Amino acid sequence: MNKISLKSLSKTWQPMSLSSAMLHGFYPDDLECSENSMQAQAKKFKELLSKNSFWTSCYANDYIAKLYLADLNIPHRQNKLFFDVGANKGYTIASWLSTWVPQSGVSANSLYVYLSHILNINDCGVCSDCNETMLESPQKNDHLPTTLQIHAFEPMKSTYQILLQIRTWFNISSLYLYQLAVSNTTGIANISKCSVGGEGCGLVSVGRAVSNETVFQIRTITLDDFVEQNRIKQQIDLLKIDTEGADPLVLQGAKKLLSQGQIRMLIFENHRIGAWATTSLLDVIESLNVDGFTCHMLGRTGMARLTNCWSPAFDVKYWSNILCVHRREERLRRFLDQLLITNI
Repeated sequence: MNKISLKSLSKTWQPMSLSSAMLHGFYPDDLECSENSMQAQAKKFKELLSKNSFWTSCYANDYIAKLYLADLNIPHRQNKLFFDVGANKGYTIASWLSTWVPQSGVSANSLYVYLSHILNINDCGVCSDCNETMLESPQKNDHLPTTLQIHAFEPMKSTYQILLQIRTWFNISSLYLYQLAVSNTTGIANISKCSVGGEGCGLVSVGRAVSNETVFQIRTITLDDFVEQNRIKQQIDLLKIDTEGADPLVLQGAKKLLSQGQIRMLIFENHRIGAWATTSLLDVIESLNVDGFTCHMLGRTGMARLTNCWSPAFDVKYWSNILCVHRREERLRRFLDQLLITNI
């Protein structure tokens, strides 16, 4: 089995060339951003961040409503497939269920009530996830039943055990849970220990001194391997990644899925710990650009475009969140564009 190495990770990300983008079927008009537009967006972003230093650390879930509305009443979009890498206590899953399966009665707030009253875990989430609401109340599909399949990964044994109980309470048979760490190799790695529901533990790099009191070994898998092993052919509607520093590794391990357009939209966390210590956000954005994705900095009141509209202002060194959508998804892109800070 392979061990994970974080050394020289940034060297794997290659900048985009215009010819590469055109080979993927995306032409200059898709990627244009004038100097004035770039400066105006960067100015607006800095204003929002100055008013709320957690603007992009704790983003809103409005993008979920936009995905729902973009696919509303489109028959071939009613069988949804979501991946939650770093599921933790399940607040993101609860938001998905409340949007696409409202008859379940599940919401972020009802999950908090279950956690606190039944499991004695009084944890609303670092970003007050239990209070999260959507930008707009989703409309209902006209006689189009929606199916929702979710694959959720949580490496912490104690939190995974909690998730098993939550799944029973959710009463959703198409929610599949895995005590695995998703990364850039399939094998074994060290991961730091966390308390039940803790949100600050991630993979430990090879070479770092470890103690059995602070770390344990966990099986790892790449998303490319997972999809192949489980013979998943369906396009992934949304991939959410929150791994406390291993997000670049997860993206590396999904290179086949990304390059073949098997993921419509993805969201990941960026900061300066773990793999991010040796990885440039701009390099990751440019690599995803080559694969056909336009990426944005996601925040509490909208999002700012990063792809081909980069500014040093976006080189945030603390917790921030990135949303990327494949450029083939023209309808979804139009809905998401409503969230651009320059349009609000």
